Amino acid sequence: MTNAGKRLKKIYRLVGRAVSDYQMIEDGDKIMAAISGGKDSFLMLDALLHLQRVAKVKFEVVAVNMDQKQPGFPEDVLPRYLEENNIPYSVSYTHLRAHETSLHL
Repeated sequence: MTNAGKRLKKIYRLVGRAVSDYQMIEDGDKIMAAISGGKDSFLMLDALLHLQRVAKVKFEVVAVNMDQKQPGFPEDVLPRYLEENNIPYSVSYTHLRAHETSLHL
């Protein structure tokens, strides 16, 4: 097994342990995985999908993305990847600007 394969296997094991130890997922749950398009969120989605395949508990995973229309970021990449891999998803579109992102509570 390659080093990358060993690291991925370790991540799967650690995610599975955390989900089990903290009872994060129950039978019939629907998990919303917020996907930005970055490596970390793709890894989280991959780990959840792996867990979905091997866990005794049955649950759904839905990928969710908020497309902020960032200049230079191709908007078709993420939906295409999700469709090609038969991953249920939802994309919300918004035009946030830097001055519009502050929370006012």
